[in-house]
Amino acid sequence: MAIESIRFSVVIGAFKTDAWYFKQSIESAKALDWKNMEIQVLDACPEAKLDKVTSLVMKDDYRLRYVKLRPKNSLADVWNEGIRRAQGDYLIFVGLTDRLNTMIFRYLSDYIADHPECDIIYTDHDEIRDDSRMNPYFLPDFNKELLLGQNYIGDTFIVKRDAFKRLGFFRKELSFAFAYDFFIRAMNRKATFGHIAALLWHNMVFDTPVTDELIKLRDRSLREHMTVVSAYLNENGIKGKLEHGLNDSWQVRYDGSDYERHLNSVLLIKNKGVYVTTRNAAEKLYGYVSQPDVAIAGGKFVSGFQINNCGYIYDKDGVTYPACRGENPLSPGLYGRIRTASDVSMVDFSFCMVDALFFKKCGGFDRRLKGNDMILDLCLKARAGGLRVVYVPRVTAHRGIAESGSDETSREILREKWHKTITAGDPFYNRNLPSGMKNYYL
Repeated sequence: MAIESIRFSVVIGAFKTDAWYFKQSIESAKALDWKNMEIQVLDACPEAKLDKVTSLVMKDDYRLRYVKLRPKNSLADVWNEGIRRAQGDYLIFVGLTDRLNTMIFRYLSDYIADHPECDIIYTDHDEIRDDSRMNPYFLPDFNKELLLGQNYIGDTFIVKRDAFKRLGFFRKELSFAFAYDFFIRAMNRKATFGHIAALLWHNMVFDTPVTDELIKLRDRSLREHMTVVSAYLNENGIKGKLEHGLNDSWQVRYDGSDYERHLNSVLLIKNKGVYVTTRNAAEKLYGYVSQPDVAIAGGKFVSGFQINNCGYIYDKDGVTYPACRGENPLSPGLYGRIRTASDVSMVDFSFCMVDALFFKKCGGFDRRLKGNDMILDLCLKARAGGLRVVYVPRVTAHRGIAESGSDETSREILREKWHKTITAGDPFYNRNLPSGMKNYYL
C-alpha cells in the first residue's frame, strides 16, 4: 500500500464530555496535515451543545463527519458506532482528555509502510499541564506481563480496520476498562502490536479535588480492570489471583505452590554468595515459568542499600547494563519499573529459574561465550522461540557487585550470532531513555 493511499479515520467520541476538553481534541485533529482522512465526531452528549463547538472549530473542513447520536450507555458504545461508520484503513481513537500531535501522520504512515502486519499501534505520550508539556511516558515495545498489571498503552491508539473482524468491537457494558479489555482480548487472540517511540499524543491534566464521588469512580475503574485480567486468567487456565497495589494499580499473584511436584521440569540456578530473602522464592518464580510461554524468570537484586539490578537492558552493540542500579530498593522507580513485573530481555542468572525443556531444546549455554554474553544469548534464544523472560519484583536476592565477565572475543561472537536482533535495540527499553549504567531516568 502506497503511503499516500492510506486513509485514516480519526474517531473523537463525546460521552459525558467536558466542552473544553472536547474543543482541545478536535482542534488537534483539525491541525493534522493529511488529506486522505476523515474526522469522525460522534456526539452522544446533547447537553453540552458540542455541535456548536464543532462548527466553530471545524468550519468548512471537508474532512469532518459530524454525527449526533442517540443516547449511549458508554464511550465504548460511541466508539463502536465510529467503527461501523469509518471509511479509513486505520482508525485513530482519541481519549476524552487527549490531544493529537501534529506529527502523528508522518510517523504513523512510515511505520505502517514498514510494518503492515500490525493490528494495533500505540505511541509514547506526555502530559499537558498549565499549557506546558511534561512527564513523558517512554514506553517499551509490546510487553505482555506489563500489560497484565496496567494499561500502559493509554486511551489514544490506532487500530487497523480489518482487525475488528477478528477481535470484535469494544465491550459497551464496560465504562472504564473497555480499551484495556480490547488490548487483552487482542493479545489473547495473537494480534500484532506495534509501538512508535515518539511522543505523538498528549494527555491534558488538571489538579482535581479528591471527592467521595471521584474515589468511587476510581474504585469502580480499578474493579473493572481487575475483572478483565481475572477473566483472562480463567480463560487460559492460569492459576493466580489479583491483589490491589498502590495508586489505583493491581498485581497478579501467580500460584506456584505445586513447585515441589515439578522439580524435574525446571532448573533453579543459585550462585554461591547469593542470599535470597524472599520466602518461597522458588514457588514465586515457578508461578511464571509454569506458564507455557515463559522460559525464564528472575528477581530483583540488592547490594547493600541499593538496587543492584532489576534485570538487564542491552544496547545496539550487545553490551548489557543492569536496570535501575543504584536506586533505592523502596522506590517504585521510573514508571514503577522496580516494583512492576514485566517482560525483559535478560534477568540476573545468579538466582533464577529456567524451563528445563526449553533449555534442552535450545542446546543450553553457548560455551564460546562468557559472562553476561552467555546469559543474554540464552535469553535471546527464548525470545526467538516465542517465549518470554520475566522480571519478578516479588523475589529479592542479595549479592555483591559483579562484573559482566565478558570480553571482546565473546562479544564479537554474540554480535555475529544475533546481529539483526541486537542492532534493532532492546525492545523492552525505550530508545528515548538514556542507555548505559545510568538508565531508567529522565
